[in-house]
Amino acid sequence: MLTSIKSKIVTLIFTLLCVLGIGVTTAALVAFYHDKEQVIASNNEAIEVFKGEINTVITELDKNASDLALMGEVYFQKGKQISVGEFSTAQILKNYPNSMGNGIYFVPYIIDSERKISCIHAVWNEDRKIGMLPSCVNSTFDYFSQNWYTEIMKDLQSGRRVSWTRPYKSTQLGILMTTVGAGIYDQGNLVGMATVDWEMDTILKSILKIKPTPNSFVLFADKHNDYIIATTEAGIDNEVAMGKSLKTLNWYSDSLTEGKIFDYKGVKYIPYVKQLNNGLFLIVNVPLLELFHNVIHHLSILLSVLLISTLVIVSILYSVLQRNINKPIAQLTEMAKEVSHGNLDRTISLKDPSELAQLASAFNKMKTDIKTHLLQLAKISGEKEKMESELAIAHTIQSSTLPQEFPKNECFELVASMTPARSVGGDFYDFFPIDDRHYAFVMADVSGKGITAALYMMSAKTIIKNMLEASYPMAETAFKINKNLCDSHVEGMFVTAFIGVLDKYTGRVDYINAGHCPPLQKTAAGYEYVEVIKNLVLGIMPGYKYEVGHFTLKKNERLFLYTDGVTEAQNQDEKFYGEERLRKVLNKKDTKDDTLMRVTKGIAQFAKGAAQSDDITMMEIIFHQKQPH
Repeated sequence: MLTSIKSKIVTLIFTLLCVLGIGVTTAALVAFYHDKEQVIASNNEAIEVFKGEINTVITELDKNASDLALMGEVYFQKGKQISVGEFSTAQILKNYPNSMGNGIYFVPYIIDSERKISCIHAVWNEDRKIGMLPSCVNSTFDYFSQNWYTEIMKDLQSGRRVSWTRPYKSTQLGILMTTVGAGIYDQGNLVGMATVDWEMDTILKSILKIKPTPNSFVLFADKHNDYIIATTEAGIDNEVAMGKSLKTLNWYSDSLTEGKIFDYKGVKYIPYVKQLNNGLFLIVNVPLLELFHNVIHHLSILLSVLLISTLVIVSILYSVLQRNINKPIAQLTEMAKEVSHGNLDRTISLKDPSELAQLASAFNKMKTDIKTHLLQLAKISGEKEKMESELAIAHTIQSSTLPQEFPKNECFELVASMTPARSVGGDFYDFFPIDDRHYAFVMADVSGKGITAALYMMSAKTIIKNMLEASYPMAETAFKINKNLCDSHVEGMFVTAFIGVLDKYTGRVDYINAGHCPPLQKTAAGYEYVEVIKNLVLGIMPGYKYEVGHFTLKKNERLFLYTDGVTEAQNQDEKFYGEERLRKVLNKKDTKDDTLMRVTKGIAQFAKGAAQSDDITMMEIIFHQKQPH
């Protein structure tokens, strides 16, 4: 029974110490697990940044090859003049200085029935000037026997839009490189390919330097074709391992996924698995103990401080109880009650007896430590809320700029929708009258994600609308839009756009297609893709002159516009929705859904629960052909 004042005070103080100890220990463990997540996220963010830099180059090279393929088609269809082909390849190479060289290669005898070899290839010389590959000039380059040619041609014949080769050593330069190719077509028939060469040695050196901790290691590989490109695993010769099967690595398995911990040689590793845009994989394996070394060290210090502080307090309490326990204990008890109720601002000042004065000082220090730690936890929570707030702001910016009231009159109807991705992209649409007869409509996609893309989207939308409302000729309008975007250039940002002006009485559509997806026109035969004139994207080349195109909508015909978030939607097998699947869904009969809803449901059925990676934006115009009174 607790009958004495001393026993009651001892029991009270002991209980208080237990509560505080449990509270601090719990807070320490919560902080420990939170810090672990922060460390994992920090490493992942750093690797994602590096992945993004590589993907930017890959995307640029994909675009390079596609642009050159378009020029190759012009060369083939407009007289096959060598000077035109050399100018085209040189111009593309000048616009894409990251590539080693590029060229157009035709299938046997397609250019000249008596000449098998027909190629034009532009390269950077040692003095960084552009020249033509001599073996193409004199028609001695037997490219048909080259592995890169056969790999790309096989993929293009199977329907691939763009194909990347396995990394290979250049026989002339002795450097590791890869080649990306796009098909050259004539009336739907594959007549050749456009290629771009990329030197991989520089990127490999950067990859091999990735080392979050002393004993972490990196694997750069092609999982689809099952071979190793480079690895920093200790005890493995990178030159010997290159090109071998991934199954030769003892730790690797096809089930390896991001964040799934595995044991290797008695050490637990956490893998960061990143897939690049060209299909290659970057895997960074980090030992758990090394990754969390600082976190564990901090937790050990905190628990040690707690234990030592408790021992000190108990010793002081024993000394005090041997001497004077009345008034000082009453003050300490009062303070303990207030601290237990969350008042961390209360400070006790006790000078006599000296033993209890030391105990009071220890209580004050422990209170300050708890308060500091709680403030740190609040700061971390505030930073997380800030990030979530910025994402919400970006969503708000994007949604608030889109018009929600759609025109419906006796001349035409217009409807549009935008389903944003979680990371917030830069899609937008717009429509507005220019005068009593003409009505403008815009479908666009800003590169990048997040709040930066949302703000750039607002600027681009305003510039486009202002220029269209100024009623310049279409070519001049596109020129001014592009110049304004280039003048306010943001690093790495550009806009693909389809900008059209509809004559609501005749159905004539004048348009500028700046690197955007081709629309589909519904005629009596159904939806078919419009053969549009292709121009450069907006915001990267201020002097570019845009070519205007036009077509006409007849009575009751429809025009369907969209962004690449539709055709590049992926399912869980990482397959694209594609242009052909879109056309089939649009032409689907016996459905009560409107066009936009039909496409939305089609994408959802195709994705089968896979996360949406990009904004899905669509617009449809229904033309009624009502003449003015």
